[in-house]
Amino acid sequence: MAKVFRDYAEVNEKLLEGFTVAEVLTGINAEGSGMMIGLERTIDNVTIGVDVIYNPICAEDETPLMVSEEYVKHIQQ
Repeated sequence: MAKVFRDYAEVNEKLLEGFTVAEVLTGINAEGSGMMIGLERTIDNVTIGVDVIYNPICAEDETPLMVSEEYVKHIQQ
C-alpha cells in the first residue's frame, strides 16, 4: 500500500488524536537533517499508522512538513 502525504496545513488535527509515537528516524534526507516520526494507534486488532516527515532542506515549491494519511500497519490474527 502506497503512503499518501499531504501538506501539514491540509491535515485536520483531530485526525492525529489518540496516536502515540512508535518510532523516530533522523537523517532521512541527503543532507542528514530530515526527520520522520511514526505514529500509531490500535483499533480492535488493527494497528493504524501515520507518518510525519520533516525536511528542512526542500525545494522552493515543496513543504518542509508533510503528514501521511492513515494506513494499516498490522492486523493481528
